[in-house]
Amino acid sequence: MKLDAVYSTLPQLNAETSKADKALVKIAAAVELGMQDASARSIADMLQNQISTLSQGVMNANDGISMMQMAGSTLNNLSDQTQKLNDLSVRYNSASLNTSQKQTLQSEFSRTVDTMQQSIDTTTFNGQSLFGSSSSFSLGSTTITSSIPSLSPSSLSINNQEGIQAYRNSLTQAGSDIGATTNTLIGTSNNLLDQITATSAAKSQISDTDIAKAISDFQQSSNQLNVAAIAMAHQHDALRQTIGRLLG
Repeated sequence: MKLDAVYSTLPQLNAETSKADKALVKIAAAVELGMQDASARSIADMLQNQISTLSQGVMNANDGISMMQMAGSTLNNLSDQTQKLNDLSVRYNSASLNTSQKQTLQSEFSRTVDTMQQSIDTTTFNGQSLFGSSSSFSLGSTTITSSIPSLSPSSLSINNQEGIQAYRNSLTQAGSDIGATTNTLIGTSNNLLDQITATSAAKSQISDTDIAKAISDFQQSSNQLNVAAIAMAHQHDALRQTIGRLLG
């Protein structure tokens, strides 16, 4: 058996060892070697900036949703209190009540109005009053503006049931506007999250190692390495036996 038969497996052995080493480097570093290229880094940085912008848009949307939920909760409370004002007004305008009874109803009406006003005044977000103000939310390329009227009940009178009903209608309209804004914010936030997912996937293709592929490459190289090593060991053993026979 010729000696070059033994060394014929060395190139394959060396090549597979090199492949396995490179696969291990990728797995350990978790970064594609292509990221060493300036253009790849530039594209990855651009995509990361897009992800950051989109993420900020999601945060702004979440802030807006929280604001709308707070305002909506106050509106529900105001609506309940307005029903109480209406009940007091109906009782007050009964011809069967005397002056003292009407004064009692008037006092309760005034206390209820004060409570409603306090609810409006204390509904804030980051120190900003939500009622009687406008808020803008920057959501990437879209800006959503919401305006909530002051809805102050201070002008309501126990003698004026029509005024109380008009106030209730204002609450209903405000609630409808807040609901529409909330739905828009939620929908836009979901779209931004979809864009973040797609952009992150694109960035990953450029900058991040496909760990599953790297492991598969390593396993394949290891298998080839084992085959080459076994072949070489077999050839070594065959050569040893041939030499033994020649030496007697």
